[in-house]
Amino acid sequence: MTPTSEVFIQAGESDPAIQARAGIRTASQRLLAGLRPKVALLTELELSTDARETALATLTDFCTGPVRRHLNATDQALYAPTAESPETRLLIRALRTAATALEQDIDALTRTDDPHRAKATAQRIEARLTTHLAVEQTVLLPALDSFTEAGVQLDHGERRTASPVT
Repeated sequence: MTPTSEVFIQAGESDPAIQARAGIRTASQRLLAGLRPKVALLTELELSTDARETALATLTDFCTGPVRRHLNATDQALYAPTAESPETRLLIRALRTAATALEQDIDALTRTDDPHRAKATAQRIEARLTTHLAVEQTVLLPALDSFTEAGVQLDHGERRTASPVT
């Protein structure tokens, strides 16, 4: 007999796939909710030099911390297992390329001391991350659902680095 903790009704709220999607959606929403006010503070207000530097440092810390951790975690948990599958290979390559572009923007943000460049980079990070997370939600997760519905075993491969975006 199966222990109660392992019993679930497929496609119900206790289904691990449903719970995983909800967790991914919540994490994405939380990430954007943390990023947007920091970008807005830097880009939408005329701040004194000290306040602007503080806003930039706060945004940079968020991007180098939670944003980068999210990108790495999704690569390992979502992209690596499906990177070689014919159904998702191109999608994963595109997502990894987009993640590389985000990483490059974060690197640029950490190095800039020009207020105009910092504003433009912050806006680009917000736009790219918003789009990236939307593609994960609307394209990747449904593709992963089709794998689990078909009973496909996913390979947990190593992270592959996409070509740098210039």
